[in-house]
Amino acid sequence: MVQILNREFFEFLLPPSQRWFSPKEVASIIGKSSQYVRDAFDNQKILGHTLSGRAPRGKEKRKTYQIPRESVILYLIETANYTSEELLLRFHDILSNCSTAQLLKLQMAIDHLLKSK
Repeated sequence: MVQILNREFFEFLLPPSQRWFSPKEVASIIGKSSQYVRDAFDNQKILGHTLSGRAPRGKEKRKTYQIPRESVILYLIETANYTSEELLLRFHDILSNCSTAQLLKLQMAIDHLLKSK
């Protein structure tokens, strides 16, 4: 159940209809370099597929990385030091220190967001 909540929590970080990502795209999402993503891929911390150009096996000169959406989300879940539930509890702690006027302003913003969904 926690894994499902976390998946939904991180889903908004990825483009809605994109299924496959390049190292450069993943790097942009996770805030790291493309080289970091390729290294994480090679060390199986980020899972995906590699494709090679036309050449005999073992003599390929260039690899193309393809990383599925699920692998990006899994990486985000595994590297987070919090769950979505814990983050919401922290929000609650912050909100409990807000004034009534601030809470009413937030309530209006939340109501607007809920109506637009």
